[in-house]
Amino acid sequence: MATVRLVGGRPCLDLVNTVSWRGDAARLEDHLVDPSDALVWCERAGVLTASETRTLAGIDVRTPLVALRETLTAHLVDADPPRLPPLEAAIRDALQHSVLVPIGDRVAWQVTALDRRTPARRVALDLLDQLSDPPGPIRLCGDPACGWAYVDTSRGHRRRWCSSEDCGNRERVRRHAARSVNSPRQA
Repeated sequence: MATVRLVGGRPCLDLVNTVSWRGDAARLEDHLVDPSDALVWCERAGVLTASETRTLAGIDVRTPLVALRETLTAHLVDADPPRLPPLEAAIRDALQHSVLVPIGDRVAWQVTALDRRTPARRVALDLLDQLSDPPGPIRLCGDPACGWAYVDTSRGHRRRWCSSEDCGNRERVRRHAARSVNSPRQA
């Protein structure tokens, strides 16, 4: 989990992306295998601070995160348009356990109590931000085997790949190889 790339642009999509190769059953890989993986992801994604991660060590934050991940995958990423009622349930739960706090010149909902559901609730609040004030549309990687999601903040919203260095480069290599095979050889 410490090396899985965070390319979603926000925690709610990076949580979905904790499953690699969603479009290829032979390569499908779940990176949230145990509670310690979930804590590593939470800290890397900015859902928990280092201090909060230490406090929650040994507590199963994985189970609520995986449940939320399945909801996000089925009703946000794989649905067009998003199916709001299942997403609303997660958001309502997060709001019921949140307080409104000032952040600079604005206010935001924040989950302050620290328990096994805190990370999932914080991700649900991130989902609320994406749904209510999106910085860009949610897209799926252009490699159907990949299945990773991201917020497309590119100019003109034309981004095709979760990562140009990974999936985009693989596609460029595939196209080059196909052109090489189909082109006549020079003598």
